[in-house]
Amino acid sequence: MTKNKIIAWFFVILWAIVLYLTLTNKMMLAMDLMAIGMFLDAIKCLIKS
Repeated sequence: MTKNKIIAWFFVILWAIVLYLTLTNKMMLAMDLMAIGMFLDAIKCLIKS
């Protein structure tokens, strides 16, 4: 249970950083970070199943 909370907080922080980068018009960095986040989420789902 604790492991899931840590992973969930990691993704909350990651998406908050992506939102900040988007709002400050740093679109390429935001897109790179978004791609990394989606890849990590896919790996998490693959391991979980």
